[in-house]
Amino acid sequence: MSGQSKSSVNPSPYDGSQDWPRAREILARSFYKELRANGLNGRQIVELSNELLRLVSSDFQKGETRW
Repeated sequence: MSGQSKSSVNPSPYDGSQDWPRAREILARSFYKELRANGLNGRQIVELSNELLRLVSSDFQKGETRW
């Protein structure tokens, strides 16, 4: 996503919402099922999860304020 500014990120519809815990659960389950259906094994899903955490950590270190 090079070239995109931080201002192009839309606010989350779940910011401050009581719906977020349930939505998070549904999204995670759906994402997991999709990954498994596309042939990823448990180890690959953990590696992908680690990469996602690395990317979020990188944004945080760069001063990304949308937490």
